[in-house]
Amino acid sequence: MKFRKSVLTVCIKAAMASAIIAPSILLAQEDTNDDSPVLEEVIVTAQQREQSLADVPISVAVIDGELLKEQAIEKMADLQFSVPNFTMAESGIGTNVFIRGIGSGNNQGFEQSVGVYVDGIHRGRAQQARAPFFDLQRVEVLRGPQSILFGKNSIAGALNMTTARPTNEFEGELILNHGFTFGDTEASLVLSGPVNDRFRYRIAGRYHELDGYVENLTLNREEPQQSDYTLRTTFEFDFTDTMMGTLKIESSKFNVIGRNIETIGEQPAAGGPFEGFTYSEILAGVFGQDLSVLNNTLDGKRHANGDFSNNDQFEAVLILDWDLDNHSLRSTTGISNFEFDDNCDCDFTGANIFTLPLSEKFDQVSQEIRLTSNLDGPLNYIIGAYYQDSDHRFRDQLSVPGSSILVPLLNSNPAFPPGANIGDLFANTAAPREALVNSSVASVFGQVDWDFNDSMTLQLGGRLTHETKNGTKNLTITQIDGSPLSPQQAIAADFYGLVFDIGSSNLLNVVDPTLSSRLGTHPVAGRISDTAFTPDIKLYWDVSDDTMLYVSAVQGNKSGGFDFRGNNKGASATSEEAFEFASERATSFEFGGKMSLLDGAAELNFAAYYTKYKDLQVSIFDGTLGFNVGNAAKADVKGLELDGRWQATNNLTLTGSLAFTDFEFIDYTNGRCNFGQAPNGPQADDGFCDYSGQTNQLASDYQGTFSAHHNKELSGGMELDTTLNVFFTDKYHASASLDPALIQPAYQTLNLRVGLSNPTNGWSVAILGENLTDEDIILFGGDAPLSGSTFGAISKYVFVNQGRRVAVQFTKQF
Repeated sequence: MKFRKSVLTVCIKAAMASAIIAPSILLAQEDTNDDSPVLEEVIVTAQQREQSLADVPISVAVIDGELLKEQAIEKMADLQFSVPNFTMAESGIGTNVFIRGIGSGNNQGFEQSVGVYVDGIHRGRAQQARAPFFDLQRVEVLRGPQSILFGKNSIAGALNMTTARPTNEFEGELILNHGFTFGDTEASLVLSGPVNDRFRYRIAGRYHELDGYVENLTLNREEPQQSDYTLRTTFEFDFTDTMMGTLKIESSKFNVIGRNIETIGEQPAAGGPFEGFTYSEILAGVFGQDLSVLNNTLDGKRHANGDFSNNDQFEAVLILDWDLDNHSLRSTTGISNFEFDDNCDCDFTGANIFTLPLSEKFDQVSQEIRLTSNLDGPLNYIIGAYYQDSDHRFRDQLSVPGSSILVPLLNSNPAFPPGANIGDLFANTAAPREALVNSSVASVFGQVDWDFNDSMTLQLGGRLTHETKNGTKNLTITQIDGSPLSPQQAIAADFYGLVFDIGSSNLLNVVDPTLSSRLGTHPVAGRISDTAFTPDIKLYWDVSDDTMLYVSAVQGNKSGGFDFRGNNKGASATSEEAFEFASERATSFEFGGKMSLLDGAAELNFAAYYTKYKDLQVSIFDGTLGFNVGNAAKADVKGLELDGRWQATNNLTLTGSLAFTDFEFIDYTNGRCNFGQAPNGPQADDGFCDYSGQTNQLASDYQGTFSAHHNKELSGGMELDTTLNVFFTDKYHASASLDPALIQPAYQTLNLRVGLSNPTNGWSVAILGENLTDEDIILFGGDAPLSGSTFGAISKYVFVNQGRRVAVQFTKQF
């Protein structure tokens, strides 16, 4: 019944979309001429060689660089409204990227389930996904495990981004965007061309700023305020007629002041000293905090004491290409540095409770050698080797200032002796946590295509990877400035354990002799040495010149690691055991096809898949302030993906896509409970909830897109371009704990671009409307920290998407 309802809903939405574009279709009939419309071929590098999308036996969504510019798609998060089964959402302390319902949760120790590659360089840190898009040739979203050619942990899929290359003729482009709604401005400039017959360059720069779209009532300002820039230089040099070198150097900075967070869903405390009061009433009425905390509805307003995120990224890539007899050889050398400094007002209120500064520094060096045969004979192949070395340092610090309301709250806590003034021990103290991981990865890989007859091809691939990681973590209670606790405050470490379940290196075990045994201690250290082999088998059949079908069986592996953000050992026997989590594996089966229809005027692609995950890595909130990492036993994901294009006339192109997803945890007994939810299942005694049989966060039963692009020639060499984009999705869980109060209902968004251009003179001007239906969209959510565990009153926080935006875009090519 559920499936039938979903199908009916999709049909209704498709009918609505058809009604919207019907006038455009009718207008387009006047542009029809005798030339039969034919779709332009889409070229991808999903198999590390340039191929037509119609020849690639993988489920791939492709977004062309021109579309990225025209639609002002500025970052990875914007892709989720163009690509079904791809989701990205920021959280208070991390970034979540999902494909087909699979992604990594809130822990900087996680490798990412969705591999992100830019010009062959792996960007493995979650926060790198927030970096802006700029001057890209295309973005390819590869769904399902990509174990062979994108081997670094791409267990859910991969984003393969290719930047624009230098050109043989001089060209330049200036793009200016200004948004009237949120005060956002973007300017980009690209210059490209030859220096001489052998040397070419491309210089691209971009600057963007945003005033914000959420009003912070506490600080009386709009948030999030953004500013970012990117400068990229790319040089190509022909050393010989058969050897070319490419050097790309890129520097970017993206900074944010404030967050797009609101608090909602308050319920009065059911008992305790604040019985009958909501969280905001406790903060404002009992502790005299700013009255802005009383705003707790989804209305584009928030309250907070100030957040920021400063991010710096540098990347240098050297690519050497040799054309050999019947082969090509490529060497890709990359140096990547990424760091950020954040301050999270992680109680998510305008009250003075605590802050959480975070910082991360990641340095990576990588080298890949790849030999590729041509496609002339019945046997062709790709073989290669890869090495990566990285240093990863993370630090965060729970800080309790002297003015925090935790001080009087704990001073008056009836659980402690009268006059003990336990809260004073917390004043101006902190719980800094530091983690360091050194990692090295070495792998060899190969993929062979055997055309064993004129229409059938067997593809066999495998990747052997050995990875070594050495990790350490320490957590010591200190003064807020980082200096050691005074002798009089030394016992504060025990009270951090008693109140916040933090097991530190300086526990005294005076207040509670069981603290160390119950919470574990710091520092901890670990070493992982793991070897994994991932095979890939595909059989594809050219049924005709217009139809290709394929079946595949693929295994994927995502390496284990170390828990950066755990405050205690959780349900593990020791702190060392809790510090380390195991690798996860996936086995995926897929049947798909690529079809050309109507004599090349239309195409239809489909993929049906079934993927089994084992030891799925999850991040579990400990109920107070920390996240413990573990492995859920099993999860199954199955679904169907469809996408197509139709060149209805020479002036009208229609595209659409649809994805059905059925995600189920098969055995997940150590799930995070919501505040107030009674633990259940086999691990209820450890405080866990059993989510076996449930879906995952950010996993919709269905999602889809529809787009219509119409071009009309006007007098005087002018052209009118109109593009309509519709995105729709079923409801989904915005929280990792599957909180029923944080379900985002089904919605649809509508984007429209109307542009006037003069191709001869190289200019265009366009009006862009985004989210024209002004949908309130919850991207991510959870329990407000300490609201339930310390104050006894439920409150939720949510990250929200921007509302309706109207902008003007000017482009000049020269």
